[in-house]
Amino acid sequence: MQKIVIGCAALAAGLLASAGAFAQQLAPSPTLDAVKARGAIECGVHLGLPGFSFANDKGEWTGLDVDYCRALAAAVLGDASKVKFTPTSVQQRWPVLQSGQVDLLARNTTITFSRNATLGVNFQGINFYEGQTFIVRTKTNAKSAKDLDGATVCVAAGSTEEKNAADWFAERNLKVTIVNFQKNDDAIAAYDSGRCDAYTAGIGALAGQRIKLKVPDEHVILSDLISNDPQGPVTRWGDERWQLIVRWVLNGMIAAENLGVTSKNVDEMKANSKSAEVRRLLGTEGGFGAMLGLSNDWMYNVIKQVGNYSESYERTVGMGSPLKLKRGANELWTKGGLLFTPPFQ
Repeated sequence: MQKIVIGCAALAAGLLASAGAFAQQLAPSPTLDAVKARGAIECGVHLGLPGFSFANDKGEWTGLDVDYCRALAAAVLGDASKVKFTPTSVQQRWPVLQSGQVDLLARNTTITFSRNATLGVNFQGINFYEGQTFIVRTKTNAKSAKDLDGATVCVAAGSTEEKNAADWFAERNLKVTIVNFQKNDDAIAAYDSGRCDAYTAGIGALAGQRIKLKVPDEHVILSDLISNDPQGPVTRWGDERWQLIVRWVLNGMIAAENLGVTSKNVDEMKANSKSAEVRRLLGTEGGFGAMLGLSNDWMYNVIKQVGNYSESYERTVGMGSPLKLKRGANELWTKGGLLFTPPFQ
C-alpha cells in the first residue's frame, strides 16, 4: 500500500512538472505583454449601473464587474488598483473589444450562441446568473409579465432584452409596443418620465436602475423571469494564454468561497491549510501561477486584495449593498445555486 501511495504521489508530481514544462512552450500572450508594459489592465465596463459598474462623482468605480477587473489586476500585476475603466454602451462594447482598445469586457453582457459564433469573442465563465423581467409602477397592479398585454415597454436597442421581450410576447399572442433607445440610461429615463408603462432588463440591472428613479418606492420589479441570461467576462478570439488567465481568476474567486478562503483568513490558510487544493490555489505548491505566466501568489493577491466571490457579491449587489439581491442562482451549487468551478488540480 505504501508503494502505491508513493507511486501515485510521484505520478502527480510528474504530471504537474510536465504541465509546467508544456505551459512554458505555449505561444506568448500579446495581451499579457501589453498589460505588463503599460502597468495597467484596460477593462471595458458599463456606462453606469449601480451594483455592477458605477462611478461616483469622484470617478471612483464600484460594482461586481469592477471587482472582477480589480481581481484580474491583482493576479497579473500584483496590485488591484492598476485598472483603467472604459465605459461602453450596448452598441460600443463589441467594437471597443474587437479593436483592442480594452483587454476584456466585464459588463453585464449575456452569453449567447450568436455572439460567440459571429463576433470574434469568447466568454470566460459566468460571474452572474441574470434573468430578464420588468419594472412597472406600483399603481398599475401588474403582478406578472402577462399583465402587460397592450403596454408600451422601454428597452435598450441591440440588447438581448429587446429580442427576448419581442419573442416572449409574440409567442403568447400578447401585443406590446417596444420602444428602443441607444442607451440604457435613456430607456430608463423615458420610463421614469412616463413615456412607457414598463422597462425591461435583467433583474440585477433593474435593481440597480430602480434606485436611480425619481421615486423608487413607486415602482416594483416583477418576480417572474422570461429568460435565462448568464453573464461573464469577455475576451477577443486568439491569445489563449490571456483567455486562460481571465477564466481562472474568476474560477479562483469562486473556488476560494467554496474552500472557505477569505480576505480575512487568507494569510492563515496560506501558512497552515492541510488542503492540497487550498495550497495550490494560494501558490504554496503546484506552480499553477507559472503555468499562466504569472507569479505563484496570483490568487493569494486576488483574495487578499479583493476577496472571494461571496465577499464581492455581498458588498456590491447582495445584502450588504443598496440592491440587496439574494444569492439565488448565484449561490454555490453545494447550497442550492448554480455557481461552481472546476478543481484546482
